[in-house]
Amino acid sequence: MRRLALLFAFVAPLALPLLSAAGPSFAAGSDAGPGIGKAPPDPAPLRERIQYVFDLRYVRGDVFLVSVRETDMGSPMTTPRAFGRFALELYDGPALVERVRFDFPLLGAGVGTGPDGGTDFGAKLTTRIGVFFPKTNKGTRLELVDRAREKRFPLAWPPVVGEATSPPARDAGAD
Repeated sequence: MRRLALLFAFVAPLALPLLSAAGPSFAAGSDAGPGIGKAPPDPAPLRERIQYVFDLRYVRGDVFLVSVRETDMGSPMTTPRAFGRFALELYDGPALVERVRFDFPLLGAGVGTGPDGGTDFGAKLTTRIGVFFPKTNKGTRLELVDRAREKRFPLAWPPVVGEATSPPARDAGAD
């Protein structure tokens, strides 16, 4: 029980509360360009005092950018390295400048059917996360990467701070 409480204390600050607003969708079935291919190794992490917080939402297989805000960390920090199905990758031409990997809470690693042959839990999941990314003058292109589906989605760089400007996502069950 203590281990579960410690895990929750670590994960809870990363997961933002669910809200009804949603921004641009990066639909799993959309044609977002070429697949992932071989990924370059992670570069040395950037060290910045100001960090962007990308508020991202996962809804039944689709990813939405809800908003981006800046936060002052008080002193320069590097973004922690982690494993994850998803990543924000910043490029300067073909060179990878920064990569921040993450997973959505409760999503797990499976895509399609579950390990027991049942349905994928992620197909019905709605969850949200705040992802820290260093504010830097480096880079010219930012991409959201879904490694499991081998898809890349372009994001604005530098990001537009504030609420996303696109309309809310339409419920897949609505007519």
